[in-house]
Amino acid sequence: MAAVNRQTWLRHDGGDNKPLRVLLPAAAGSTRAIKKGEILAMDTGTLVPAVSGKTTLLCVADQEQKAADVARNLWCILPRELDVFRYELSAARAVAFGEQFAISDSETLAYTAAGTNKVARACGNANRPKPEEKSTTNRSVLYAEVYFDPQASYLVALTGAS
Repeated sequence: MAAVNRQTWLRHDGGDNKPLRVLLPAAAGSTRAIKKGEILAMDTGTLVPAVSGKTTLLCVADQEQKAADVARNLWCILPRELDVFRYELSAARAVAFGEQFAISDSETLAYTAAGTNKVARACGNANRPKPEEKSTTNRSVLYAEVYFDPQASYLVALTGAS
């Protein structure tokens, strides 16, 4: 799947109206083009698109790194506790609060029943029926609103928190 620029940070449920943004090093775009909204991981001092199984040192691209761009610092969002992001799911499902997700690829999350390689959990209401709908059945959706696990964030490496 070709990467697409997206605004994936939605809000902070604790009241902050802006994400925590920092500059982090990215390789030349000819090595690794990056799209806004992609889940990235720090690998030997450089940002790379996250892959399935990655569970630590994660951040989210807040700008694009085009193929013609030179190596430079890139604006990234460091997920904090209560930051809400919206990501595509690898398969449609009726997402329930607290369900766990792992990285499928740098733009997609996959449901993980066993919690294997989990990096995020569902937190949104987008697929929940409204009171006037007189139903309790969640709609099947292709996107989920999630909180990232604070321990998965690159913020942990920068602050030394555990």
